[in-house]
Amino acid sequence: MFDHLLLTIVIGIVFIGQLKAFWPYLGNSRRKQRQKSKAVKKQSQATAPTKRPPCPACASAQEAQENEVVTPDEPPPMIEPTRGRPRSVDTSSHFCPEKKCPYYGWVGRGNIRANGHPNGGRWRQLQCIVCNQHFMETTHTIFYGKKTAAETIWQTLKALAEGLDIRATARVFDLDPNTVEKWLGQAAEHMEAVSTYLIHDLELTQVQVDELWTLLGRRDNNEGEEGKQRGKRWVWVGIDPVSKLMLAYVVGDRSLEYTQLLIHLIVVLLAPECMPIFISDGWSAYGTALLTHFGHWVQMTRQHKRGASPKPRWQPLPQLQYAQVVKERVKGRVVSVSHRVIYGNLEAITTALTDSVGQVINTAFIERFNLSLRQHVPALGRKVMSLAKGEPGLSRQLTLVQAYYNFCLPHIALRLPLPQPVPTKGNGSLKVWQSRTPAMAAGTIDHVCRLEELLLFRLPPWRQPVTVAA
Repeated sequence: MFDHLLLTIVIGIVFIGQLKAFWPYLGNSRRKQRQKSKAVKKQSQATAPTKRPPCPACASAQEAQENEVVTPDEPPPMIEPTRGRPRSVDTSSHFCPEKKCPYYGWVGRGNIRANGHPNGGRWRQLQCIVCNQHFMETTHTIFYGKKTAAETIWQTLKALAEGLDIRATARVFDLDPNTVEKWLGQAAEHMEAVSTYLIHDLELTQVQVDELWTLLGRRDNNEGEEGKQRGKRWVWVGIDPVSKLMLAYVVGDRSLEYTQLLIHLIVVLLAPECMPIFISDGWSAYGTALLTHFGHWVQMTRQHKRGASPKPRWQPLPQLQYAQVVKERVKGRVVSVSHRVIYGNLEAITTALTDSVGQVINTAFIERFNLSLRQHVPALGRKVMSLAKGEPGLSRQLTLVQAYYNFCLPHIALRLPLPQPVPTKGNGSLKVWQSRTPAMAAGTIDHVCRLEELLLFRLPPWRQPVTVAA
């Protein structure tokens, strides 16, 4: 009896020892299975979240729409002059600035007439024949009230747009650097409004986005032990590879917030039913930003008979197509390039790109544009001393260059052959190409603008079918 009990105890001890030996492996397998299920669950939640990813620009855009000027239902009647000689001065691009006038804000209604040059000056005085309001043609432009010659102002701004820094421009035109900086701020504010007014409802087939790294001249205030460090910033840029149009830019750090801002600015410019192909590098935040602006709610099907109903998921639209160009670098050199399709399918994207520019998934156009941007914005140059002190100064330079590049700078890849050669001045060869700017290729304007034309363009309070005067 005692021997049988002792044998049972020994067998039990041996069994417990063997169980302890194999227990970690059993626990690890169960733990790995639980971790795998959690990872799959997290991945499904990441690809189809139950909440729309937040965009800081969408909330502010809704507030701006509430404060937007309401467009009148019908324009006032057209006025045809019946007295005097026919008018020889074109005033169709001007409007009455008096808010109490029934013709306030309306262009091309025949209520504006020229009234000579006060004191023999360069700028013409205009008159509204309805309310008898007199105003200068430079009203609401950067030339209004300035005693400096207009040629000096726009040539200074053109030098800035061509890549000269503020101090170099001031030395060339014998001006004070503070004066040049003041003109740059005024021109940037006006150019931003002009670009917003003229560029809208774009029908695009492809959009490429990328970011540039740059330094600021003013150091950031950091609370760490190292104290003040060099201000590092990223310039987010989006272009249309077909028309070479610079769509938008954002200055900030490399985070999801600024990615959302860039995609939001691009989406605002698109036509209501436009869904272009988006191509970028391997930065993961682009996928989240595109999901925010090109997503919709989808009610998930029930998987079990019991329990609460599944929550709707925010999923990308079926027609959204987005691919990435992933580059692997070793010691700063690219050793391999691969493609990654995030939304859509590879076959559909490849077919669409065959009919567009590029033929294959690439970021060559945006990378080439980055070089042009660094040449025109001195603060973005490499190993230069003309760094911008802060984000506002860098943004002003980018705004001026954006308008200058889109409206004033012809692109050699956009030129079209002329039906008949046109003779040029002198003994030169015949002109066989028509120069075009990115804005002309996008269909927003019909001629190559001069910088002074954009600076003299008076913006109506609401959008109307008006173009920059040639």
